[in-house]
Amino acid sequence: MFPPAMGATLFGSVSRTRRRKVRPQSPRERETPMAQTLQLNKPAPEFTLPDGNRTKVNLKDFRGKSVVLAFYPADWSPVCTNELAIIQETLEDIRGYNAEVLAISVDNVWSHKAWAQQQHISFPLLSDFWPHGEVARTYGVFRDEDGISNRALFFIDKSGNLRNTWIAENPAVAPGINIIFDALEVIQGAHQTEARRA
Repeated sequence: MFPPAMGATLFGSVSRTRRRKVRPQSPRERETPMAQTLQLNKPAPEFTLPDGNRTKVNLKDFRGKSVVLAFYPADWSPVCTNELAIIQETLEDIRGYNAEVLAISVDNVWSHKAWAQQQHISFPLLSDFWPHGEVARTYGVFRDEDGISNRALFFIDKSGNLRNTWIAENPAVAPGINIIFDALEVIQGAHQTEARRA
């Protein structure tokens, strides 16, 4: 697994043609509810959630592509706005890895719709509003103390298997964008190796 965030690391701007390499974070890990319920290289939990247009989105719909599942605490918050803006800015690069982004919070569909329109977010924002935080609980990232999901990334391969994770120690801290690209490079390399063996 990727280590949890250390310090106030926020998303930084990334060139489409040349990504800046960053020093790896500390390898220290911590026990999480996710670690007790989900296993790497095993199927990621399925779910169906509505997006801002009230269209039902199912994880199974993305078989054949990698998925970056991005849990975030709340629409309109400054850190979440910055995090998702950088994902949007680099979305075509992410899709270059045959990957899609699904972002999930406990906000309702109307909040998602308004926020996506204001921020020009084109990837799905999924509402885990009711039953409140059910998918976040399934993935072990719901925060009972304040009723929101923690900030977390789950990387799912084209077969629907969970390949890697990043979970924040503090939901006010976002991951660096290179965490997404590094995980997708690993998944892409694994797919290429599997294809050569087939």
